[in-house]
Amino acid sequence: MSLIDYPGKICAIVFTTGCNFRCNFCYNKEIVLPNLIKEHINLSEEDILEFLRSRVGKLEAVCITGGEPTLHTDLKDFIKKIKDLGFLVKLDSNGTNPDMLKELIDLKLVDYIAMDIKAPLNQKYMDITGVKVDIEKIKRSIELVKTLENYEFRTTVAPMIREEDILDIVSVISRAKKYFLQEFKTGYTLDEKCANIKGLGKEELEKIKEKIKDKFETVGVR
Repeated sequence: MSLIDYPGKICAIVFTTGCNFRCNFCYNKEIVLPNLIKEHINLSEEDILEFLRSRVGKLEAVCITGGEPTLHTDLKDFIKKIKDLGFLVKLDSNGTNPDMLKELIDLKLVDYIAMDIKAPLNQKYMDITGVKVDIEKIKRSIELVKTLENYEFRTTVAPMIREEDILDIVSVISRAKKYFLQEFKTGYTLDEKCANIKGLGKEELEKIKEKIKDKFETVGVR
């Protein structure tokens, strides 16, 4: 049960395995790395649905996160089964699969999308994610997400992200409803070299928030 992953709702969280990014600061490395995924006890779809049936009337929503959920071709069918139980659905995504996002939005299968924007839409995106990224797909996903009534963009301010990078991101998503800066937490990371490298602190992020607050309906620091 979570009180924070779906704003204003009591929700359950479903983690999907696998990711097409290799962000060295990622804290979900067991979900990202194939060799570690194999060591997990995976729940079947029916296990999850049975759990949710037992929570009808107690939980309001389900947050599907990862990894990257849109890597799974059966995501649409899975979400439909959750919606049929009466739950709201929030999807966390890195925006690399705009075709699936469009289908989910068109079919009204998602009620809230949180899209991570890792870096400015230039070479730094590849540097941060550790892979080649089709920036045009990221741009398309941004525009698709903006069509929803409920959505947010967010950036985890990794150690290599500076204030000017955040301002570059803001120039792309300006006038969006919600944007959150997420403080990078040291400790457990995909690349152990990042474990103790500090990024911009909360005080610095609050100052940046003040500079950009007029660009969004809501802007916050987490």
